[in-house]
Amino acid sequence: MTSCSALIQTVHAQVDEEQLGGWYSWFYNRNIDGTPWATQMILQSRNWDLAQDTQQTLVLGLISYKPEDHPLRYGLGYYHLRNSEFGPAANTWNEDVIFQQGLYTKVMGERNYPTQRLRLEEHFPEQRENHRMLRHYVSIKRPLNQPLLNSGAWYLSLYDEYFVNLNQGGFALNRVYAGLGHKITDHTSWQVGVMRQRTRAYEKDQLMFNLFHHY
Repeated sequence: MTSCSALIQTVHAQVDEEQLGGWYSWFYNRNIDGTPWATQMILQSRNWDLAQDTQQTLVLGLISYKPEDHPLRYGLGYYHLRNSEFGPAANTWNEDVIFQQGLYTKVMGERNYPTQRLRLEEHFPEQRENHRMLRHYVSIKRPLNQPLLNSGAWYLSLYDEYFVNLNQGGFALNRVYAGLGHKITDHTSWQVGVMRQRTRAYEKDQLMFNLFHHY
């Protein structure tokens, strides 16, 4: 969910690729009872280091619709980013993003829970060119201690997400993640893992901690 072009231009030749970053997220998902509609909220704090050097803060809202007996869930959403340069510099800028997406999930075999998402974004950063981003996300979760991804499950979580800047017509960003999760209850889970982020300008590892609430 990064404003790729503006961020890459700003931090090029500055980022310490050896420094481990920290990304901390809260996800809230709610299905509206008796309807095909659902809502989602995401709050994220992203840091160039583990805690103090802010990279981005993000607030996202999404509403989605899944037709009956249809494999795809369609969504419309908006998120706001506050971006900051690497290091002690105080230069920051805001960015608004609207997007539409399709999400496909299913269960494969006894223990595999794959997901695919295709998202088209319109980015409106302050004092920078507007641009469109296409994102393709593929993930899989696999329970380790029980067959189903129910309460009490420990699970492996893997994903890859590829970003294309449609205005520039090429690669913008790639994220590869591996983590361990635990489903505390049917409605609450957490994950901890490491994500490798590669842009045109740098590659960097991020320690990630995610907390999920599902209703």
